[in-house]
Amino acid sequence: MKQPIKCIFLLVGILFFTVTSCQDEVIEETPPNDQEIIQSDSNLANLMRNTSANNGNVDDILDGSDCFTVNLPVTIVANGITLTIETLTDLSLLEAIFDASNTDEDDLDFLFPISIILNDYTEVNIDSVDTLEAFIDSCIADEDLIECADFVYPISFSIYNTSFQIIDTVVIDNDYELYIFLEGLEDGNNGAVLTSLNFPVSIQYTNGTTVEVANNQALEEAINAAVDNCEDDCELEDVSENLQECHWVIAAYNANNDYLGYHLYFNENNLLQIIFGTGPVTVGGEWFTSVVNGSVVVTISALTDFTELEGDWIVEDCDDDRYVLIQEAGNQTVEMVLEQDCSVNPNPFACFEEVQEINANIILTVCDSTDNIPNNGVGLFDLTTVYNNCESPNQFNVSYHISETNAQANVNAIANPGAYLNASVPAEMIYVRVELISNTSNFDVFTIDLFVENCNPSECSETDVDAFLQECIWNVVNFNGDDHLIMYTLDFVSTSEVIISGNGVTITASYSTSQSANGVIVEFINVSAANIQAISGEWLIVDCQEDRLQFEALNNNNTMVMERDCNNAGMCTPGDVEGMLLDCEWTVTSYAGSDFSMFNINFNANNEAVIFMPNGTEVYTANWTVSQGNNGVEVVISNVSGGNVQIINGTYTVVECTSEQLILHDITNSNNELVLDKDCN
Repeated sequence: MKQPIKCIFLLVGILFFTVTSCQDEVIEETPPNDQEIIQSDSNLANLMRNTSANNGNVDDILDGSDCFTVNLPVTIVANGITLTIETLTDLSLLEAIFDASNTDEDDLDFLFPISIILNDYTEVNIDSVDTLEAFIDSCIADEDLIECADFVYPISFSIYNTSFQIIDTVVIDNDYELYIFLEGLEDGNNGAVLTSLNFPVSIQYTNGTTVEVANNQALEEAINAAVDNCEDDCELEDVSENLQECHWVIAAYNANNDYLGYHLYFNENNLLQIIFGTGPVTVGGEWFTSVVNGSVVVTISALTDFTELEGDWIVEDCDDDRYVLIQEAGNQTVEMVLEQDCSVNPNPFACFEEVQEINANIILTVCDSTDNIPNNGVGLFDLTTVYNNCESPNQFNVSYHISETNAQANVNAIANPGAYLNASVPAEMIYVRVELISNTSNFDVFTIDLFVENCNPSECSETDVDAFLQECIWNVVNFNGDDHLIMYTLDFVSTSEVIISGNGVTITASYSTSQSANGVIVEFINVSAANIQAISGEWLIVDCQEDRLQFEALNNNNTMVMERDCNNAGMCTPGDVEGMLLDCEWTVTSYAGSDFSMFNINFNANNEAVIFMPNGTEVYTANWTVSQGNNGVEVVISNVSGGNVQIINGTYTVVECTSEQLILHDITNSNNELVLDKDCN
């Protein structure tokens, strides 16, 4: 199954022929220094091989293996879409297909047979998925490969005979030629190939730096330095996760080392704690990470002390357990070195202390009437939200109590802290006992302030609500946390009648408004259609705006948000869209953010379409229809006969409609946006 790529030793064979047959045609006699000759088994030759070897990770999105690349072109089926990958640049189309999926389960199949190229450029034929998977399982990537440096081509070698006479010059234009040339070098007295590299030679690192070298020793040093000149390994997500994995100790700070030995805790809730001294003492603040000008930056702010540590710190170097951060302060550069410490937290309750300090003047507040009795000062609280970012289930037992005495004694804990009705009105203090699971006698007590307020901030009257409802149509954009009722439109045609349409039905129901002490109440009556009947009953308006009403049910725990839509009249109808599509050709400007402007579509009157490349040769057929859907005008593009453009197969809702452009969203995934621009030329 395994066979060398053709002509692997052709170049060296030619050189041998030259050495043995062309002694009379010596180009030049320039005896080289012994240190300039490149021996086939030398350290420099091995470094050059490892630099020019086939880099198997450039197409990992295709094969998931670093020990080979797939020989292109290759035809694949990705998430049901057939496309041909001609060059590595085409992998962006595969990324677009995977990104367009609304699940994480991407599927890729090769159309066999295919061939793969190993790190040493050996070619292997693969005839089935089983053969490929078996090869991947057994294949071991060469860990000595150097991926952070590349030769700047062309380069050339001088070839000598055994008398050190130059008999030829070989020009190398790419990694493959260099690797094969080096593989063909032989040692020995019979037919030996003696070669030296013609300097200067340039090495380019993947971080963009280029270095020019003038001899073998400098070249060897430059290749060995590649690992220090890779692209910045400090990725944003990796830095954020690593900072939170354990706490960090300041190992160095500028020249004075004022903060040497201070412990920094980067918590998940973006709260920063700095712990120092034997007390210990905690200083609080905030932190977050970002990318600025291509570098990861750790920003420290809102410190209650040590404000000198605040600001933007550029991550200059990042190992798993050691970070070097730099900051420009005036005319000088300040360096701070952090080393990871995964030992036991010297203060296990530091996070709770910090939250309590930050929230010292913040009260947990909810609306009155949660228990359906207006203005009685009782509200429904979720006590667990205050310290939830500190409550590690593997480290702490956390309980909630109505008195400090009970918390200290660990008795009479609140049974359901996630749904607590306050006992004192309208304000109350709750005591939170936090104890270590490993040592329950080691505990501390923290507090939460509760307050119940009257949540009728809008001062909307019954007359206001009636006017708002009858001005335009309304949609239920949120019902108990989701938008499954959004396809229904509510047209309040009078002070007592509402026409509800959507999901293929239209009904007439009744409604009424009334004024209570706690706000306006809206009651829906005789709502008989499926799903939307859930709005039946009495609702208290807890937030009232001209174009948005927020409700709480009086007889259960349901919540609802309705928003007004006064723009329906300006939207295109199915007839408008169909007429526009038939008017001219249309350019497929983009799909899911990827450029497809090389394709045009001609929508024909028989619901057939032709997709073609105005400046190319690809031509495909498709079908199309336009209709009125539940959420607007729908355009269906189907049966695209081939090519990468078949990714646009789908059902779309028209979200923007002008005479020159249509913007369509896939009904199953709004991230799949299709943009069509009219092309009448």
